[in-house]
Amino acid sequence: MSMNDIYKCSVCDKYVETPYHCGKRAVLVLDSRRRVRLSKLLSFILRHSPESIRVKMNSEGWVSIDDLVFGIKNYWYRRENYQWVTKEHVFALVALDPKGRFEIRGSMIRARYGHNIMLNVNIKYEEDVNVKTLYHGTIYENLKHILREGIKPMRRKYVHLTLEVEDACEVAKRHGMNAVVLVVDAECLRKKGVKVHIASNNIRVVRYVPLECIKSVVKCSHIVRGETEI
Repeated sequence: MSMNDIYKCSVCDKYVETPYHCGKRAVLVLDSRRRVRLSKLLSFILRHSPESIRVKMNSEGWVSIDDLVFGIKNYWYRRENYQWVTKEHVFALVALDPKGRFEIRGSMIRARYGHNIMLNVNIKYEEDVNVKTLYHGTIYENLKHILREGIKPMRRKYVHLTLEVEDACEVAKRHGMNAVVLVVDAECLRKKGVKVHIASNNIRVVRYVPLECIKSVVKCSHIVRGETEI
């Protein structure tokens, strides 16, 4: 996982990934290494374990940004490595997150998707009634189970699907070398009463993918420049 440095424009105050903006030198806010570390930490806290830093999460997944930063610096078990974290780092990270993993509203922040089922978070997602094809990344070792029972959310509330096959491969490769993508028929899901929800610009979530709605399986090694060899 690699990310660019984040800068803040000294003219327009916009967070950018380039050291120059509006014709001026921008101010470094978050270097690549810290950006990755903070992104992973926020994902863990907001999707799985707010109690690890003693923050309260409401039923829609929101927590206070002030409490989040305070909790990381005072209660995270490796807090000595995160004393640099400020609210601005959180705002900058969310503003430029490529996957739209997080959402800020006023003084509150939440993960848009990926919550552990034990958190009992219920987010009201907009329904996608137009998308035709979706993709789910996994590894070859999981196929036997999936091609018998369909795609289940396991410990999460939803199954995550992507709009782009390359994104699904990226996810699959995090779990092993034998990365594959399941091609899912979204119209089939709707016909079976499974609603497709919009979690972010590139991510859709569903409760379950029946076996009948899996159109094909593609090896990530066969995906070249957006085209697939099946």
